[in-house]
Amino acid sequence: MDNALIVFLKYPEPGRVKTRLAKGIGDAKACAIYKLLAEGVMKTIFSKSPDMYDVYIFFTPSDKENEIKAWLKSFINNDPEGDVRYIPQEGYDLGERMSYAFKQMLRNKGYKRCTIIGTDCPGIDGTLIENAFELLKERDIVIGPCRDGGYYLLGMSTLAVDLFVNIDWSTDKVFNQTIEKTRKNNLSSGILKTLADIDTQEDIRCLPKLFCHSLLKTYRDKF
Repeated sequence: MDNALIVFLKYPEPGRVKTRLAKGIGDAKACAIYKLLAEGVMKTIFSKSPDMYDVYIFFTPSDKENEIKAWLKSFINNDPEGDVRYIPQEGYDLGERMSYAFKQMLRNKGYKRCTIIGTDCPGIDGTLIENAFELLKERDIVIGPCRDGGYYLLGMSTLAVDLFVNIDWSTDKVFNQTIEKTRKNNLSSGILKTLADIDTQEDIRCLPKLFCHSLLKTYRDKF
């Protein structure tokens, strides 16, 4: 297998996920929304052709591996000995954690192409992921920009750890700073379509009606 897909995943615990969203609707409801988003992304990932990519879930906290496996089993029909690999995240900030993950895939495990996604962007689908891997056959870097100035997907066929250094994470500067670093490092890049991730109540209001039908039905009083 030449392709590896990394999924960054948090264990859904109230007060530890979607903290910006929780300021408006409370920890419990924000956590429930995070679970819906994560489960939707996981279902999408496992609708792909089995020979398209290997899946690695880089999770946090590191002591929640068993709980995460139990949570995901009914959605992706895997077991601890199946096709999914679970690896704890390592690093002080998001940049260090992503750098560590890419090093594991491209350097230590020898994959030719690697793509990373999170679990809070409902617009990610199987076709989008497959397109990213196709672009990486000809490009060094592929990026999927978010409307808020970040990115929902980053792919590499060349390990470029400088893309994670001196980035203002969790700001509207992330995408532009990353693109600038690709230019400074003479890396060829491809850009996917712009999507919205979910961090605030306003983000939820902008979701496609089909996706948020069940979500809005449950939390109608808040939205």
